[in-house]
Amino acid sequence: MMKNKSVILKIDELKKFNEDKRYKETIWSDERSNISMICMRPGQEATTHTHHFNHVFVVVEGQGEFTSGGETQAIEPGQIVIVPPLVDHGIRNGSSGDLVIASITAQGE
Repeated sequence: MMKNKSVILKIDELKKFNEDKRYKETIWSDERSNISMICMRPGQEATTHTHHFNHVFVVVEGQGEFTSGGETQAIEPGQIVIVPPLVDHGIRNGSSGDLVIASITAQGE
């Protein structure tokens, strides 16, 4: 992808699913940030983990459960979840429909 030009992406064209586990694909990256699409069928999850830099999730479609610091909260379209560095977090699709999330992570220098 060109790095010195603005990019407009269509989410519906980026959604992909794997029947066995969550699907995650990097759709754009440079030396400072990374954007991925995370697509989950019912019951799929991203287990709890941490990052050294900020992590932002934008809930695009569906319902899910966000867990951080031992606390679980419902997430839905229109919400943005901001996770500071080294804070544990995970996402689970506990609903009966698909869950689609845009994931934005900062990267080190």
